[in-house]
Amino acid sequence: MRMIKTTVVVAALLTVTGCATMDEASNSLSCMLARATGKACGGQEAAMASTGQGGRFEQLQTVFEQEIQTAREAQARAVAATQPLVPKQRAVAGEVTVIHVDITDSRSQQKRNMRTLDAVTLDMPLGGKGKDGYTQAMDEIKDLANTLADNRGSASILVQQNPADVKAKRVNTASGNTKSPAGQPITVEKQTTTNVPAGVERYTVKAGAIRGSL
Repeated sequence: MRMIKTTVVVAALLTVTGCATMDEASNSLSCMLARATGKACGGQEAAMASTGQGGRFEQLQTVFEQEIQTAREAQARAVAATQPLVPKQRAVAGEVTVIHVDITDSRSQQKRNMRTLDAVTLDMPLGGKGKDGYTQAMDEIKDLANTLADNRGSASILVQQNPADVKAKRVNTASGNTKSPAGQPITVEKQTTTNVPAGVERYTVKAGAIRGSL
């Protein structure tokens, strides 16, 4: 499974936190994400202990920006994987949406409005099913969902399908729940809608909610 580009994120944190080791920065990364999503961080805050409240917000924003970039790169890889297929079978990139969330510093109780990843959308033509490029693109979608679930504590995949494809039984309509390799929940929801053209499934990978405090 592809991770969040951990080495890139940690390298950034080594700079902004002044961490001496990769392990120390990794713990800081995990703890920042954990606190922002309401997960337990196991008390690993040593790398942030000497940082002022403004610096703490800046560190967290760095992590969020890297998460957004990771999502964009996963989407781009999925599209690239289908380029050897005929044009009508190639994946089409949709939106990468972001939302702004208020985060409270647990030390000062001050708040900062922060830009975070919301969701990534990709259209997958049914004609590509069974082909290597399609399979590779689907792997990117699944890997991204796993990564976001591990980062945020949960994630979801919405699969939108055209009624004609559902009626013709060209698509799997079963919703369900699964878990990332680290055991975090991922909800898979199938939705019938005319907003998606026949012959296409629209996949939207949504990151778990940001809540809690820094």
